[in-house]
Amino acid sequence: MRDKRVKKEPGYSWIKYKGKVHVFSADDQSSPFLGQIYAELEKLNCKMIEEGYIPDMSSVLHDVEESEKIKMLNHHRI
Repeated sequence: MRDKRVKKEPGYSWIKYKGKVHVFSADDQSSPFLGQIYAELEKLNCKMIEEGYIPDMSSVLHDVEESEKIKMLNHHRI
């Protein structure tokens, strides 16, 4: 992509917190609510796993522990 000077546009996520919609991209740390956002996402991830969700880790090609792969997938969606 660099050779062809193609620039990828970042993907964005939205979350509603206390009645206000917040927009952010991957690795965006600018929100004053960052801690609350990650805490809420962690709650949702736990609830999904309790309900039977099994993450597909076949796309995580890093040589790391399975728990680290799950974290990478969770944060990739953020």
